[in-house]
Amino acid sequence: MYMAAAIIFIIGAISGGGAVYVWQRRLRREELQTAAGMTEDILAGRRPGNPMPGDELLLAKIEHQLIRIQEILEGRRREAEKSRNEIQKLISEIAHQMRTPLANLESYTGFLRDMEETAGSEKEGASMENSHEIRMQYICALEESEKKLCFLVDSFVKMSRLEHHIIQIRKDEKDLLKTIHNTFGQIQKEAEERQIRFHIVMPGQALCAHDANWLGEAIFNILDNAVKYSDRGGVAEVSLEQNEMYMKFRVRDYGLGIDEGEENQIFRRFYRGRRVTGQKGFGIGLYLAREIINLHGEFMTARRMEPGLLIEMNLPI
Repeated sequence: MYMAAAIIFIIGAISGGGAVYVWQRRLRREELQTAAGMTEDILAGRRPGNPMPGDELLLAKIEHQLIRIQEILEGRRREAEKSRNEIQKLISEIAHQMRTPLANLESYTGFLRDMEETAGSEKEGASMENSHEIRMQYICALEESEKKLCFLVDSFVKMSRLEHHIIQIRKDEKDLLKTIHNTFGQIQKEAEERQIRFHIVMPGQALCAHDANWLGEAIFNILDNAVKYSDRGGVAEVSLEQNEMYMKFRVRDYGLGIDEGEENQIFRRFYRGRRVTGQKGFGIGLYLAREIINLHGEFMTARRMEPGLLIEMNLPI
């Protein structure tokens, strides 16, 4: 009797174990099917369903990992789309900026060609002298267009290097006054042509680790902006002072100025203020200056003045 009961218990245990095994196998199959479905959703660009509760379940862990992968892929897709849009915008902006000088090159080259073809039929005297003057005007126009193209190409290369962090800032120079004085030498010719006078206030010494070449480029662009948008015969005030945290370089002009709300926009690539009419420029200088300053771990601000504009560059000491 006892033997029969034991045999029945063993058979029941075996049968129950088989049922548990079948149930667990079916559960694993369902979990794998769910995971496979989530993988298909990710590959199709769809967001997977909500993960099952319970971190102790293998499926829950797989679901969390798959959702994380989907979020990473979606973030990279958005970055790639943003990058593509920025490249398309940049190409459009470059094409727009280069259209005028290229058209001028084509036009004046055609004028010169026409003049050469008709030169043989011209009589000597006043007509020849006039032709020579006109020819020189065309050549000057061609040279001006060539300078604009060279400037644009050089600026585009600098922008690309700055935006892709190709440039390595080497803070090998400490004498900030030396860098500033060298920059004034570069801007002197343009300032003299527009009869712009600088009122300069500098300390006897200014020590700040910086990259002389690139910081000089930024300072030149700030000074160039002041000269370009000042009235002929005007004044630009330049000062350098030091506080406990920063070396503050300021350039204040009394020229065209900006409208309210443009303080941050003037640092955008290719942006030109709403007050700009016939002044030369492409809206690149201040953009490049800010990028260079940012790479130095510094920051720039613009303040609307009446009249004019105040640009301040802060360099940590």
